[in-house]
Amino acid sequence: MSAHEPLGPTAGIPLEAHVEELRRRCEATARLQGGAASYWQEVQLFREYAAERGLPRLPDEIPELSRPPDDEGNEHQVWFQPATATYLKVTWPDFFGLLVLHRPDEEEQASPIAYLERWQLHNELFGDRVRLVGVLDVDGQMRLVIEQQAIIGTPATLEQINDFFTSNGWLRFTVGGEVAYFDPENEVAISDTHQGNIILMDDGLLAPIDLRVQPLSGALLDYVVKACRA
Repeated sequence: MSAHEPLGPTAGIPLEAHVEELRRRCEATARLQGGAASYWQEVQLFREYAAERGLPRLPDEIPELSRPPDDEGNEHQVWFQPATATYLKVTWPDFFGLLVLHRPDEEEQASPIAYLERWQLHNELFGDRVRLVGVLDVDGQMRLVIEQQAIIGTPATLEQINDFFTSNGWLRFTVGGEVAYFDPENEVAISDTHQGNIILMDDGLLAPIDLRVQPLSGALLDYVVKACRA
């Protein structure tokens, strides 16, 4: 068992189970109001779910967080754990990354539910083993804590990244001036595929480590299908 196994009734619950229940609640809200749950509704649904499941934790329950982070980016502060060869990634307060694409009437920021769905899809699509450690409440703001296996290697080239996706059936398109890819079989889009997020390992294989991943449906799916044909 990891030193940072979720506490209480959440112990041993896989990320997929969290996401499945959270999406069920979003769909129930959508049915009641005759439309998709908004960003702020998803934030509130997540807060309620986290409280029910005992997910909130205090920063001092995670010893690594008492020292400065080893790295930080647009979405996370990162602590390396040598004993387990894993990274703890902690989102910035009340920020859970960005969506690959969104409708004009939607927030471009991902909700905490969309953030966890992103990592669950990352596990499914790329063989990762990301898990949810807990939720920090810092002065009323949420920070999500995940744990991810460390990958040893060097940044892949842009050509290697493109070949990796297109040779595996992903279709390239652009959104907001940024390169993205679409998996027509699973109806999933990814972006943020820069060199720092794709690692070339010693065995010659590539390992995505931190991509935006988003399931598509409705108008967004239609848009991407057309964009891939253009």
